[in-house]
Amino acid sequence: MANETLNLLKTVADETRLRILRALSEKDCYTELLAERLDLSPATVSFHMKKLMQAGLVDARREQYYTTYSLRRGIFSKTLGELILENEQSEAAEELREEQYRRKVLRSFMPNGYCEQMPAQLKKRIIVYREIFSLFEPGRTYTEKDVNAIISEVHDDYCTVRRGFVGMGWMHRSGGFYTVDPNPDFDHFENINA
Repeated sequence: MANETLNLLKTVADETRLRILRALSEKDCYTELLAERLDLSPATVSFHMKKLMQAGLVDARREQYYTTYSLRRGIFSKTLGELILENEQSEAAEELREEQYRRKVLRSFMPNGYCEQMPAQLKKRIIVYREIFSLFEPGRTYTEKDVNAIISEVHDDYCTVRRGFVGMGWMHRSGGFYTVDPNPDFDHFENINA
């Protein structure tokens, strides 16, 4: 989205394109009419139209022998502030929604910090797994007994959870020892039941 906004601002930072946009705000036009009204060559108008269409500012439709151009008015209803801040606000809003959802899942499945029953839905189960995984120190190596003891503090089926951690690559098992990945890929959970 940031690249689209940058491209849009670069596109309108041209006097000829601004003149074309002003003319189109009055009425839809075809290339030759715009060229005549703005005292430009048709080739110049066509060149700038291509840029305006790529930026999403103008639409084109075929009418008999001509291509008629019109403003994409929706984009012009936004303020400059909305265009510039749109991406940051949408990312922040998305992060807030995700955090609210995470808290809701944890309230449902770990109301007192203990998980009685693991969620059936994968997305919710990953949230619970991540909460349990946060009990482990990144980069540290644990014995199997220690891993089981930590998990059993919050869930009875420590074997399934431990296997899930290994299957997802959050922990690495070697000779009965489990090393916590210091930078686990939380988006990788195809092997949660490995």
